[in-house]
Amino acid sequence: MKKDHRKLRRRPLFAPLLAPLLGGVIVVMLLGVLWTAQSQTTVILVRHADIRETAQGTAGLSDTGVYRAKALAGWLETSDLSRIYVSDYGPTRETAAPTAEVTGVAMIEIPADDLGGLVKTVGGLRGETVLVVGQAETLPRIIEALAGEKVVIEENDYSGLYIVTDSVLTRARLLEMRYGG
Repeated sequence: MKKDHRKLRRRPLFAPLLAPLLGGVIVVMLLGVLWTAQSQTTVILVRHADIRETAQGTAGLSDTGVYRAKALAGWLETSDLSRIYVSDYGPTRETAAPTAEVTGVAMIEIPADDLGGLVKTVGGLRGETVLVVGQAETLPRIIEALAGEKVVIEENDYSGLYIVTDSVLTRARLLEMRYGG
Protein backbone atom coordinates (compact mmCIF):
# COMPACT_ATOMS: atom_id res chain seq x y z
CA MET A 1 0.00 0.00 0.00
CA LYS A 2 1.19 3.37 -0.91
CA LYS A 3 0.69 6.28 1.40
CA ASP A 4 -1.06 9.26 -0.05
CA HIS A 5 1.21 12.13 0.91
CA ARG A 6 -1.17 14.72 -0.46
CA LYS A 7 -3.37 14.35 2.58
CA LEU A 8 -0.57 15.15 5.02
CA ARG A 9 -0.78 18.64 6.41
CA ARG A 10 2.03 20.84 5.28
CA ARG A 11 3.58 23.19 7.80
CA PRO A 12 5.70 26.12 6.82
CA LEU A 13 9.31 25.86 7.87
CA PHE A 14 9.11 28.78 10.30
CA ALA A 15 6.02 27.60 12.22
CA PRO A 16 8.00 25.77 14.94
CA LEU A 17 10.14 28.89 15.41
CA LEU A 18 7.25 31.35 15.64
CA ALA A 19 6.33 30.84 19.32
CA PRO A 20 9.90 31.12 20.70
CA LEU A 21 10.58 34.11 18.47
CA LEU A 22 7.43 35.90 19.61
CA GLY A 23 8.23 35.07 23.24
CA GLY A 24 11.73 36.48 22.81
CA VAL A 25 10.38 39.74 21.37
CA ILE A 26 8.00 40.12 24.32
CA VAL A 27 10.81 39.49 26.83
CA VAL A 28 13.03 42.10 25.13
CA MET A 29 10.18 44.63 25.20
CA LEU A 30 9.52 44.01 28.89
CA LEU A 31 13.21 44.37 29.71
CA GLY A 32 13.26 47.65 27.78
CA VAL A 33 10.32 48.98 29.79
CA LEU A 34 11.97 47.95 33.07
CA TRP A 35 15.30 49.47 32.02
CA THR A 36 13.60 52.73 31.07
CA ALA A 37 11.76 52.89 34.40
CA GLN A 38 15.04 52.33 36.24
CA SER A 39 16.82 55.04 34.27
CA GLN A 40 14.16 57.74 34.64
CA THR A 41 15.40 60.83 36.41
CA THR A 42 12.95 63.06 38.25
CA VAL A 43 13.96 66.61 39.10
CA ILE A 44 11.67 68.53 41.44
CA LEU A 45 12.27 72.26 41.32
CA VAL A 46 10.86 74.88 43.69
CA ARG A 47 11.54 78.49 44.45
CA HIS A 48 12.56 79.24 48.01
CA ALA A 49 9.53 79.73 50.26
CA ASP A 50 8.05 83.11 51.19
CA ILE A 51 10.57 85.51 52.71
CA ARG A 52 10.32 88.26 55.29
CA GLU A 53 11.69 91.57 54.08
CA THR A 54 13.10 94.12 56.52
CA ALA A 55 14.71 97.52 56.11
CA GLN A 56 18.08 95.77 56.18
CA GLY A 57 17.07 93.29 53.45
CA THR A 58 15.92 89.68 53.60
CA ALA A 59 15.59 88.30 57.13
CA GLY A 60 14.77 84.70 56.27
CA LEU A 61 11.51 82.87 55.78
CA SER A 62 8.24 84.41 56.88
CA ASP A 63 5.72 82.42 58.91
CA THR A 64 4.01 81.47 55.64
CA GLY A 65 7.40 80.46 54.23
CA VAL A 66 8.11 78.19 57.20
CA TYR A 67 4.68 76.59 56.73
CA ARG A 68 5.37 76.14 52.99
CA ALA A 69 8.81 74.58 53.65
CA LYS A 70 7.23 72.09 56.08
CA ALA A 71 4.48 71.31 53.55
CA LEU A 72 7.16 70.58 50.94
CA ALA A 73 8.93 68.27 53.40
CA GLY A 74 5.69 66.41 54.10
CA TRP A 75 5.02 66.00 50.41
CA LEU A 76 8.55 64.73 49.66
CA GLU A 77 9.02 62.61 52.79
CA THR A 78 8.41 59.34 50.95
CA SER A 79 9.68 60.41 47.53
CA ASP A 80 12.99 58.51 47.67
CA LEU A 81 15.08 61.64 47.17
CA SER A 82 18.74 60.98 46.50
CA ARG A 83 20.04 64.57 46.36
CA ILE A 84 19.00 68.06 47.41
CA TYR A 85 20.62 71.05 45.68
CA VAL A 86 20.32 74.57 47.11
CA SER A 87 21.88 77.83 46.05
CA ASP A 88 24.12 79.90 48.29
CA TYR A 89 21.15 82.15 49.10
CA GLY A 90 19.92 81.69 52.72
CA PRO A 91 16.19 81.21 52.04
CA THR A 92 16.90 78.28 49.69
CA ARG A 93 18.70 76.46 52.51
CA GLU A 94 15.89 77.31 54.95
CA THR A 95 13.29 76.01 52.49
CA ALA A 96 15.12 72.73 51.91
CA ALA A 97 16.10 72.13 55.57
CA PRO A 98 12.83 70.42 56.66
CA THR A 99 12.98 68.13 53.60
CA ALA A 100 16.61 67.27 54.31
CA GLU A 101 15.67 66.48 57.90
CA VAL A 102 12.76 64.14 57.14
CA THR A 103 14.49 62.35 54.24
CA GLY A 104 17.97 62.18 55.73
CA VAL A 105 19.47 63.59 52.50
CA ALA A 106 22.20 66.19 52.91
CA MET A 107 21.90 69.50 51.10
CA ILE A 108 24.47 70.22 48.39
CA GLU A 109 25.13 73.93 48.06
CA ILE A 110 25.96 75.30 44.64
CA PRO A 111 26.79 78.89 43.72
CA ALA A 112 23.76 80.68 42.31
CA ASP A 113 25.83 81.79 39.33
CA ASP A 114 26.90 78.21 38.40
CA LEU A 115 23.71 77.18 36.61
CA GLY A 116 25.65 75.43 33.87
CA GLY A 117 27.37 73.18 36.40
CA LEU A 118 24.09 72.34 38.10
CA VAL A 119 22.33 71.56 34.81
CA LYS A 120 25.24 69.39 33.67
CA THR A 121 25.30 67.50 36.97
CA VAL A 122 21.53 67.00 37.24
CA GLY A 123 21.12 66.30 33.52
CA GLY A 124 23.72 63.54 33.74
CA LEU A 125 21.96 61.66 36.54
CA ARG A 126 20.03 58.49 35.73
CA GLY A 127 17.41 56.81 37.88
CA GLU A 128 17.45 59.38 40.68
CA THR A 129 14.95 61.76 42.25
CA VAL A 130 16.45 65.16 42.97
CA LEU A 131 15.19 68.36 44.63
CA VAL A 132 16.49 71.72 43.44
CA VAL A 133 15.59 74.81 45.49
CA GLY A 134 16.45 78.03 43.69
CA GLN A 135 15.38 81.58 43.09
CA ALA A 136 12.86 83.22 40.77
CA GLU A 137 15.70 84.41 38.51
CA THR A 138 17.45 81.04 38.20
CA LEU A 139 14.69 78.41 38.15
CA PRO A 140 13.26 79.35 34.73
CA ARG A 141 16.71 79.00 33.16
CA ILE A 142 17.31 75.65 34.85
CA ILE A 143 13.88 74.35 33.76
CA GLU A 144 14.43 75.50 30.19
CA ALA A 145 17.84 73.80 30.08
CA LEU A 146 16.44 70.52 31.47
CA ALA A 147 13.01 70.36 29.81
CA GLY A 148 13.25 72.74 26.87
CA GLU A 149 10.19 74.68 28.05
CA LYS A 150 9.94 78.26 29.22
CA VAL A 151 8.24 79.17 32.49
CA VAL A 152 7.69 82.52 34.12
CA ILE A 153 7.81 82.87 37.88
CA GLU A 154 6.11 86.00 39.16
CA GLU A 155 7.83 87.98 41.91
CA ASN A 156 5.20 87.15 44.53
CA ASP A 157 4.73 83.48 43.48
CA TYR A 158 6.30 81.06 45.95
CA SER A 159 3.95 78.12 45.39
CA GLY A 160 5.21 76.80 42.05
CA LEU A 161 6.47 73.25 41.99
CA TYR A 162 7.97 72.01 38.73
CA ILE A 163 8.69 68.36 37.98
CA VAL A 164 10.95 67.45 35.07
CA THR A 165 11.09 63.77 34.15
CA ASP A 166 13.62 62.47 31.70
CA SER A 167 14.62 58.98 30.61
CA VAL A 168 16.89 57.42 28.05
CA LEU A 169 14.06 56.57 25.66
CA THR A 170 11.77 59.61 26.02
CA ARG A 171 12.19 63.34 25.82
CA ALA A 172 12.08 65.41 28.98
CA ARG A 173 8.61 66.37 30.19
CA LEU A 174 7.58 69.21 32.49
CA LEU A 175 4.71 69.13 34.97
CA GLU A 176 3.81 72.35 36.78
CA MET A 177 1.99 72.16 40.10
CA ARG A 178 1.26 74.24 43.21
CA TYR A 179 2.06 73.36 46.81
CA GLY A 180 1.82 74.73 50.31
CA GLY A 181 -1.64 76.24 50.32
